[in-house]
Amino acid sequence: MQKELAYNLIKLAKEIKSIVCLPMRFFKINRIVNKPSYYPELPRKTRLKRWMDNVEWLLKDKLLNAYYTSYGLDVNDFHRQEDYIPQRTFIKTRNAGNQILKLTESGDYNYIVLLRDKYVFASYLSAVIGSQYVVESVGIVDRGRLFLKKKNTWSELETLIEMDGNWVFKVIDGECGDGVYLISISNGEIFASGQKMNLESFSKEILKDARWLIQPVVKQHPALEVFGTKSVNTIRIITIRGKSGTIGVFNAFFRIGADKDSFVDNRALGGFGVGVDLETGQLMRYGFQHDHFGGKAEKHPLSGIVFEGYQIPYWQETIELIKRAHLQFYEFQSIGWDVVITKDGPILLEGNDDWEIGGPQDTAGGLKKRWAELTNA
Repeated sequence: MQKELAYNLIKLAKEIKSIVCLPMRFFKINRIVNKPSYYPELPRKTRLKRWMDNVEWLLKDKLLNAYYTSYGLDVNDFHRQEDYIPQRTFIKTRNAGNQILKLTESGDYNYIVLLRDKYVFASYLSAVIGSQYVVESVGIVDRGRLFLKKKNTWSELETLIEMDGNWVFKVIDGECGDGVYLISISNGEIFASGQKMNLESFSKEILKDARWLIQPVVKQHPALEVFGTKSVNTIRIITIRGKSGTIGVFNAFFRIGADKDSFVDNRALGGFGVGVDLETGQLMRYGFQHDHFGGKAEKHPLSGIVFEGYQIPYWQETIELIKRAHLQFYEFQSIGWDVVITKDGPILLEGNDDWEIGGPQDTAGGLKKRWAELTNA
């Protein structure tokens, strides 16, 4: 009882803080109103109307709508604000469904580590649905020591230079593409994203004190390789577990790199998100960049491939796989999956409990109604 009271007091304190900070947020509305439109070809609302839209949103949600222009809400007679899930409301609802705290006498816990720790995620999911459906985890680096799964043993970090090949090193609990390096090892030499380093400098400058997961470089399906990016282009698909236990697909968008020298596809680092038709697996008309970069495109900037109608391979197999995988994470209401399509079919790269609503609503429009339908199913 005391624990529940403490957690409720923390929630109340956050609510009070959001109200206290409200006046300061009014002064930031101009930043949103002054942003260029994602739809310059369409007639835009007056500046006053855009300002009033954002005041209304702020009063209701207690947060500014950072996605106002990417949602196309600045355009006349286009999209309606009431169809969109506001950011603060979304975060509270998402977390309430995914961060269910188990209060026990011996200690409190939840299940978030199953998704947040990439090594735990891959190890667990490989065991319950089959290793052929999950990107392989070769091993981990932790505090100057190396663990290799196949050898099932720990060794000194010097063993690393014997691992000839191309590898992806990820901070085990990293987010949004941060802490990801493409590492090549050949004849005792290490190349980190193309830069030659010795083991000492690699340890001090790259590894530092973080814990790292080592994975092989995955080769994507030829149909996705033709975009000409260094990145392995993934599909972000969100599944929702309804009240009955039914797993439904909420949204899907194809993430594709836009920089020829980048090997990550995240929108937060400049990539595009292109909506995927949930029935057919075909791409929609526009690719949207993150609000920090701004803009949309109808074709890929490097390859010139038109997005609309482009077919994602193995689509039905992908849908079946993520639904089956979500059943193994029975304490989570919603999961944002990162899926790689290979020549042999889909494999799972990551699952995220803290997925964002911006990408889905940028690429598919307002999703408030669909959220309600799937969570209540």
